[in-house]
Amino acid sequence: MTLLEERFNCKEREYLTKEAALDYLGMLISMDEDAVYLSMEKYIDNACEILNITDGKTRDTPITKPIIAEESTPLTPDQIKTFLTGNGMLGWLAQTVRADVAYTYSRIAQHSAKPTQAAMDAVIHAFRYLSGTRDLALVAPINPQSRDIMDFHLPPPDPETAWRFFTDADHAGNAETQNDRRSQNGCISLLNGFPTLWESKASSVCFASPLIGEAHADMSSTAVEVYSAGNATMTFMGHGYVASEMRVPFPIPFTLEIDNTAAIIFANGTAAKSKLKHIDTRQSWVKTLRNRNILKVAHVPSAHNLADLFTKILPKATFTQLRDQIFKPLPSKMRAQHK
Repeated sequence: MTLLEERFNCKEREYLTKEAALDYLGMLISMDEDAVYLSMEKYIDNACEILNITDGKTRDTPITKPIIAEESTPLTPDQIKTFLTGNGMLGWLAQTVRADVAYTYSRIAQHSAKPTQAAMDAVIHAFRYLSGTRDLALVAPINPQSRDIMDFHLPPPDPETAWRFFTDADHAGNAETQNDRRSQNGCISLLNGFPTLWESKASSVCFASPLIGEAHADMSSTAVEVYSAGNATMTFMGHGYVASEMRVPFPIPFTLEIDNTAAIIFANGTAAKSKLKHIDTRQSWVKTLRNRNILKVAHVPSAHNLADLFTKILPKATFTQLRDQIFKPLPSKMRAQHK
């Protein structure tokens, strides 16, 4: 660090303490005796001001209905600039801290080429939700598994019990024209309850025919789930390399939690016969990981599958129940630091 400061005009170093929070690109980082908190209250307030959302109205969920472009008026050039600004800010929130709007961002972003008033309304709705939940934070416990100082001779905590990996897919649930009935894939990993990675994106299934192309709808819900599981394993394995470089123990094998029974049967290779030949490569990839003792597959009830947050529009009760397993309200003393 000293050599860098000698060569470059570096800013003065800042340190996170219990008394002083840090603001890094809109992400507010604070801590107390028990945990480190990551929130984006100021960024949300600034974004709402830019979008002229100042009437105090809020929403319970970030998205409640499809965005029907055919029944909506195209935006003017000036309105398009506002839409793209709002969508860009929503994307930054979705990709850094606010995992609860990742699906909403994925769905709205599909309208970027030809935005309409319905898409703009969806952006405003999402920020009204964020405004009402600005105090939500990701919480990382400082000592998730407290150990006595004399226990240094014991092996480190089992990473398998510290990590969780979820995946889910929604089969052609998005009927909006620009989506072409593509399914939505979602996944999330947690370390000691803290989300370390999440994704929400429309599937891009590729057939070996130039007449079909890619990014089209699949006709089988099982195929969609297997495809999603295959993508999730690649994502989580890449995440494992990052964890290793940070010297964070990563479980091998890791357990992929899925709520689709048929997909689990395929992953375990217990399906006697199948006509889903077009997903054989994805199925074989997952089986290869299983055979090399890199992956295990487990069933999780849909009500507890956190990846559901990233695949579909959920009713308020379901959305809130899943979201509150990831986010916690920022303690009032932490909020006071941010003012």
